[in-house]
Amino acid sequence: MARPRLPQGVIWRTRLAEAMDAGARRAVTLVCAGPGWGKTALASAWAGARSIGGPIAWLTCEPGHNDPYVFWSDLLLALRTSGAIRPDTAVPDRGPVLSIDAPAFLRRLGSGLATMPAPVVVVLDDLQEIQDPRVLDSLGGLIRNPPERLRLVLLTRAEPDLPLHRLRAAGELTEITGRDLAFRVEEAGELLALRGRRMPVDRLAELVRNTEGWGAGLRLALDAPPGVGPDEAAADYLVREVLAAQPAQVREFLLWTSVPDRISGGLAESLTGRRNGDQLLADLERANLFLERVGTNGWFRYHRQFRAVLRRRLTQTHNGTVSRLHLLAAQWHTRVGSPLAALNHAATAGDWQLVARLVVDYGMPLFGSSDRGDIAALLSRIPAERLTDSAELAFCAVLQTYALGDLAGVAGRVAQCRAMLAGRSDDDCRVIELALDIVEGVTVARWRGDMPRLVDTFTGVLAELGRLRWDQVPAMPQYRALALLNKGIGMLWSDQFDHADRYLWAAATGARAAGTPFVEISAFGHLALLSVIQGSMVEAKEHVAAAIGVARRIDAEDRPSAAAAYLAQAVIDQEQGREAAAEEALRRALHAAGEQPEAALAVLTGVVRAYLLIDRGEANSARALLCGVAGEIRPGLVAPILHRILDVAHSEIDLARGRPNAVLDRYADRTGLYPAEQLRVAQAWQAAGSPNRAEELLARIREGTDRLSAVCAWLLTALAADAQGRGQRAADAMARALAGAEPEHIRRPFRRFDADRVLVLAERQQWLTEPPGPAGEGVLAEITGEIPIVGGPVAGPLSEREIDVLQYLPTVLTAGEIAENLGISVNTVKAHMRSIYRKLGAGRRREAVVTARQLGLL
Repeated sequence: MARPRLPQGVIWRTRLAEAMDAGARRAVTLVCAGPGWGKTALASAWAGARSIGGPIAWLTCEPGHNDPYVFWSDLLLALRTSGAIRPDTAVPDRGPVLSIDAPAFLRRLGSGLATMPAPVVVVLDDLQEIQDPRVLDSLGGLIRNPPERLRLVLLTRAEPDLPLHRLRAAGELTEITGRDLAFRVEEAGELLALRGRRMPVDRLAELVRNTEGWGAGLRLALDAPPGVGPDEAAADYLVREVLAAQPAQVREFLLWTSVPDRISGGLAESLTGRRNGDQLLADLERANLFLERVGTNGWFRYHRQFRAVLRRRLTQTHNGTVSRLHLLAAQWHTRVGSPLAALNHAATAGDWQLVARLVVDYGMPLFGSSDRGDIAALLSRIPAERLTDSAELAFCAVLQTYALGDLAGVAGRVAQCRAMLAGRSDDDCRVIELALDIVEGVTVARWRGDMPRLVDTFTGVLAELGRLRWDQVPAMPQYRALALLNKGIGMLWSDQFDHADRYLWAAATGARAAGTPFVEISAFGHLALLSVIQGSMVEAKEHVAAAIGVARRIDAEDRPSAAAAYLAQAVIDQEQGREAAAEEALRRALHAAGEQPEAALAVLTGVVRAYLLIDRGEANSARALLCGVAGEIRPGLVAPILHRILDVAHSEIDLARGRPNAVLDRYADRTGLYPAEQLRVAQAWQAAGSPNRAEELLARIREGTDRLSAVCAWLLTALAADAQGRGQRAADAMARALAGAEPEHIRRPFRRFDADRVLVLAERQQWLTEPPGPAGEGVLAEITGEIPIVGGPVAGPLSEREIDVLQYLPTVLTAGEIAENLGISVNTVKAHMRSIYRKLGAGRRREAVVTARQLGLL
């Protein structure tokens, strides 16, 4: 009945003491956790500090307290010896002898406690020892109708069978669990300091992680001799205090279910042969036997140190059973569709043939998921000498080679695997042949850029998937998504845009359903490239956002599957006039693609780099770069659209270098040109002095669906009309170019095509039309250099020179023409114009004129 003495080296934990203080203001405080979590130490330290303000009765429960008379008599004695009840208080002298006397006893006890001048705190330690229903019923009666002055503190390893739910609902129950009692790093530091020792913070944090904050485990680890790890230090305590205290059947259940890192009811039943796995796990959790629930899907995990002790004990007492349990776990995970877990258990059991069969069924889909690193690590565990035991193990060698990045060596490994299939029946080979076709298609045909072969391979894969049953191909959804993706990519680079669009969309949808995010990222990235090629920047940007969104969610932004999306983003940024952003996107694309990018993306990367050089006026450097790209093209590259993209880039370089005839020669015998190709030919005809032939092509482009090319065509039309002195036609064409550019945020053409003349046309257009949106926004404002004006008119007169410039604003003269008339530089005129706008509170030239007239300045 005395409060236990505190062990040496106990620290005062303010957050827990405050929780106990808060609990003392309510009817019941429940401190419920497994052994060694520091329940008694916490309550004893708190009671010792709080007893200055009043007595606290303490009763440590024992098996003998399952007699109601003994329990209540000892509790009354604890109340008296602590001074909580004075001798003259009207409470019973002893507990009820008969159960029928219990209600009257509780009424007398409650009435007596109600007369106390201050709340009475009663600590019941080791309450889990009380199992007798008579004691629990009478104690429950006290809890159902708690005296106003009574405060109960219940310390127990498992939640007692008491009506605590009512107190929870009424807000009269304070609960402190093992999660609350767990030591934090700073508290572990205080514990260490009491021992006169120091430890680096990272090592101390690792120790807290290893013990999961379990108080006994932490103290044992800190006091262990050098060289003794935390698990070894805590082993004897856990065996004697926890495991040995369980019935034989529970001990066996704990040992058998410690094999996997996580356990569920179904898996427990498979391992133990028992049929009530869910109930047993729930009971162990309620008993706080170092088991906690993980998520909401019926999964549990043992405390890390307890699991280590169970596994060591299982190996010591049932060594031959461990491998069998791992195989049972592998079979169960295979049945429920958890291939990676099944593979890990099979590998731990050393059953390499089972590992190989699972790799054949699930290996490639796992490579297309966020588990790619885990499957690669697992493949490395297969002994090298076993890789020639069967065709299935040889397939594991194929994926090992793929995982190591030796794409050039994959073809040889595939050939070896196929050779080992000789002599086996067709039905026996169908699944592994299918897996080999997929690996070969991805790592050979696609990597080399042989797009017709890629299309043929995955057309065959999709046909074979249609002939096989789902039970023959467990990874049917994943294989299908992968096949759709690769056929779509092959069709994209084979110049079959409509088919590519359908297959890539189907791949993105199927990948999401199949849980293969890498396939989904790649599908959206290639859809973005398709939109870029077809001249739709807005649509491309949506696809890029979808791809990068998935990549960010699974922390795969730097994986090869994201490279296509970054390349598309680089083109979008470039066409929208954001060169710095384009260079950053290109950098990310190069990083994601890795040291051995697939041929198609390597070529496209070179093209984007060349365009950036062209925009900086380095046409010769761009030409040298593209020549280098052409020289590095792998012999197996068969991708018609890539060759056409290269030709378009070469044509732009030729035009920048003043060689239009080279462009005309390049396309002289070609038919069925795309808008981008027609545009370069039209530019070449204009530069060669054949405006009529250029107009024939521009007329087709202007009415086409390629929005980027249409903007360029209208801009070239405006420049041609202006050169011919057709002012109205030039203004109309410029308006159409601006209208087409605005939704797509296209900027690059206005900087590339004779920027000085474009500026003249834009300034005239700004005077003729009232652009939508605030000042300084849109393509027109960017070309003319207008900036948004914040706030109203600024006080201060216009300077003499500003008055001179103001007189020209109502005219249609450009800034350059005004500068020529005034004999000053165009930059000075623009500076004066901005100053005028600011002083007049105007955002545009027209607004400045209107305000000046209202002020009498004009």
